[in-house]
Amino acid sequence: MTKTEVDLSPFLPFDRISAALLAQTASHFDSRITIENESLVLNLKSMLGLLSRPAFGNGKAMLIADGEDEQEAIQAILSICRK
Repeated sequence: MTKTEVDLSPFLPFDRISAALLAQTASHFDSRITIENESLVLNLKSMLGLLSRPAFGNGKAMLIADGEDEQEAIQAILSICRK
């Protein structure tokens, strides 16, 4: 399991384009990928899950990947968030 902090501010509030970009990227990996903020846990592969929470606090969250390709998944998501 790999955890890292990510700044989602560029994507907030989540809209269909930003949610689709994150979900589509996450779906390329076999690992389970979630973002956690306080007590909220969202499956990053679920566009509907992301759209259900357009507000996400201050934009900081923990990005968690668990699986065989977790390192590659984390790097792919982080590269999108840094653009």
